[in-house]
Amino acid sequence: MSDELTIAEVLALIEDKTGKAMPAKTWSSYVARGQAPKPARHLSRTPLFAREDIEHWIDNRPGSGARTDLPPT
Repeated sequence: MSDELTIAEVLALIEDKTGKAMPAKTWSSYVARGQAPKPARHLSRTPLFAREDIEHWIDNRPGSGARTDLPPT
């Protein structure tokens, strides 16, 4: 597998690792707000994401409804 992923490949990896599908619009919103990794580079207008960054993000992202404004206990 390539070390760089298209958005479709990112979404497939997220679904494979979490068992939950994520709409492309949600992913794009996360990236725009800085809540997900930025693209490693662009191939023309296609953003490519580093597999390592995405896997780290999947393993460390807060769950649905998690409070991110509180210090860790």
